[in-house]
Amino acid sequence: RAEAAMNQLKTILPLILLISLLGVGNTGAEDPWVYLGEPTQQLFTEAPETIYQSKSVSVDNWSRSAVVSLYNDQYLPAFGVPMNWTGSVAGCNAGATSQAYIDATFDVINFFREMVGLPDASNAAASNGICQEAALIMSANGALNHTPPSHWTCYTSGGYTAAYRSNLALGTAGPGAMALYMYDPGSTNYFVGHRRWVLCPYKGSFGTGSVGETTAAANSLYWDTGTVSRPATPVVVSWPPEGYVPYQLIYPRWSFSLNTSSSVSFASATVTMSEGGSPISLSVVSRTNNGYCDNTIVWEPSGITFTPGGPDRTFTVTVSNISGPVTSMTYDVVLMDPAVDTDLIFDDGFESGGFGAWWDVVP
Repeated sequence: RAEAAMNQLKTILPLILLISLLGVGNTGAEDPWVYLGEPTQQLFTEAPETIYQSKSVSVDNWSRSAVVSLYNDQYLPAFGVPMNWTGSVAGCNAGATSQAYIDATFDVINFFREMVGLPDASNAAASNGICQEAALIMSANGALNHTPPSHWTCYTSGGYTAAYRSNLALGTAGPGAMALYMYDPGSTNYFVGHRRWVLCPYKGSFGTGSVGETTAAANSLYWDTGTVSRPATPVVVSWPPEGYVPYQLIYPRWSFSLNTSSSVSFASATVTMSEGGSPISLSVVSRTNNGYCDNTIVWEPSGITFTPGGPDRTFTVTVSNISGPVTSMTYDVVLMDPAVDTDLIFDDGFESGGFGAWWDVVP
């Protein structure tokens, strides 16, 4: 059965399968290589629990050099850390990965969280074992399922538990899976639910499990580890965030949410974008797909390209008609090539100033 699964994967790789159980329903045809499982309503309520939350190593998004350093020193090196998986499909041994690989996985998670101004997430290590079992199930069967049937190869009740409350990826693992969750491709992932769990302000820890090297790579990122108190900042959780962002991480779908426990609705919200005063065409693809951490609006701008080695490009975003404590927000996103010397673009005095963001609040 495992050999058959591997043969199946060879016909579809290097395409990557990913899946996440996120909350309420979604509609739309599924891509043959990227799809979501049957949705289940979020069962927990936002409330603080006694869970260790590591401190934030925040970055000044308006310091180009600081963003470049974070990208070069934390994000990129994570992808070169070997997995060193100790398990095997034969005998259904879920095994473990090296601690360095787990650390690298969280380096990627926390790179994205630091970029938006959120505290770092820590590893809920007690959940790693069931995440390993979930990843092994997906790899051994060459498929993704949040409710894997008991007849599946390498099925365990622990793996089922993790699969039911995890982001799941097949074809990549560890740091690569975290980057894929942030990208969130596929027609049924238009509401970027994977990304929203990674950037959830009241999630302070995740379990993780990865398999690969001798079998198809797979990952389980378990988010049902309890909640922590919301941080006071940032006001907004968006991707891409305001400030400088490496062009490699500007994905087709842009997202925006408010970091607040107050009621927020984007049902009537609008989004506009411009570059140098010229409007950017865009399509809002999700306003009311709620239940995946915070309510979020998602849009897809058209025609944004970036030439490696090119100059920085600034896009102004305005989200209006929000029903919530903030009614509108305007901010700037600067696409840049981290390989280009900052001195060729701005001097340090300008770089450290930034444009910032401004917003209207309910009076």
